[in-house]
Amino acid sequence: MEHQELIDDLKKRIEDYFDEKEHEILLEDIKNRVEIYLRRKDTKNNPQIKYPLMGPSYDQMEIAQVMDSLLKRDITMNFNNGNKVGIFEDLWKGYVGKKEGIMVNSGSSANLMALRILCNPIIKNPIMPGSEIITPALTWTTTVSPIWSVGCKPVFVDVDINSFTIDPNEIEKAITSKTRAIMVVHLLGHPCDMDRIMEIAKKHNLYLIEDCCEAHGAEYKGRIVGSFGDVSTFSFFFSHHLSTMEGGMVLTDNEEYAEIARTMRSQGVIRNCRNEEFKNRYYNNPKYQTIDRKYLFVNIGYNLRPTELNGGFGIEQFKKFPEILRIRRENALIFLERLKKYSDFIQMQKVGNGINHAWFGFAIYVKENSRFTRKDLEGFLNSKGIETRQIMAGDMSLQPVVEIFDNTIIGDLKNVKLIHKNAFFFGNHQNIGEKERNHLINCFEEFFSKI
Repeated sequence: MEHQELIDDLKKRIEDYFDEKEHEILLEDIKNRVEIYLRRKDTKNNPQIKYPLMGPSYDQMEIAQVMDSLLKRDITMNFNNGNKVGIFEDLWKGYVGKKEGIMVNSGSSANLMALRILCNPIIKNPIMPGSEIITPALTWTTTVSPIWSVGCKPVFVDVDINSFTIDPNEIEKAITSKTRAIMVVHLLGHPCDMDRIMEIAKKHNLYLIEDCCEAHGAEYKGRIVGSFGDVSTFSFFFSHHLSTMEGGMVLTDNEEYAEIARTMRSQGVIRNCRNEEFKNRYYNNPKYQTIDRKYLFVNIGYNLRPTELNGGFGIEQFKKFPEILRIRRENALIFLERLKKYSDFIQMQKVGNGINHAWFGFAIYVKENSRFTRKDLEGFLNSKGIETRQIMAGDMSLQPVVEIFDNTIIGDLKNVKLIHKNAFFFGNHQNIGEKERNHLINCFEEFFSKI
């Protein structure tokens, strides 16, 4: 569904939300006061940080949503079945193009939930303990940790040096009789080669999981990432394209998977499920008639629930999301154009045909045999108030955690190791404007004038 259609539908659904006049007046006063406060606050930036890695994307509207929930005492979705959470779920799944959306308390929890769904014994053909799941070695730790958590083995493969995303050729080399799934990562917002990956998954009858935690709105040949996999995941952390403070979501087209996720999200209890047929499997079973339906536990459970505060935040952020994504893309195009003259020394992510990058951050790769190192360039930028960081967790195969949990490494991970050694990224977000861009470009020019 188109973004504006979703917004129009949202307006209809919440027409009666501020139904009490006194409540509405109070919220309006709060919004006005917060707007004035934030305007003052924004003028007192840290003078040492001239180009921040991340920045807040919320204003008085999100704060009013939070206050609305607090004033109504609608805080936990466990009591009101998540009115705001449910609205945000419908907005995001509609935008991506999936039938089911289950919001959780983080992108990390979303990845755990995705694996727990596919390993659940009540689904047809579940992934069994000891199975292998192929994933890139260049990733964040919470892509990998859930694989270990469900008793499976991560198989680390190399990435493409141009896109920093998983190399389909390396996926094929990694497949064995124990392989059950591929978990791809659309790193920094660059979509993976989904045609090749889906072809491989279909050929070998493998589940496909998309980690889209940094790729909100990224497109592969006109399709939004997150719409390809059996299960896909998103993060709504503070620094991401769309923030709910903390939060994440699992998307799928499989209704049974969604209901399993809803039970696991809330301690294994069934009362928050939506599908009556799924609930009646248990409600109508004579074996369970002595159990209070409100406390009927049908599956393994966690507490991965978001709050209504997170849901309300997401509703307002969804309205801002197209503009936030536009700014990131506009910034990236300027950086690509202004920095290309240094291509003898540095490389940026190369965007292939049919790719619409979401630009979570802007990566710089210092080429081998340059007259300077990554640390030289990164250190200079830091000294000028430009915040930077390594590419996610770097080479996961080098992290201490792999020494205590089973894993397999395919090949020499040549490209991952080069990126680990030579690459970093700087921020690219809605608070980066002409002033910040010019400062960054000027710093690059100053650095290269001394080379």
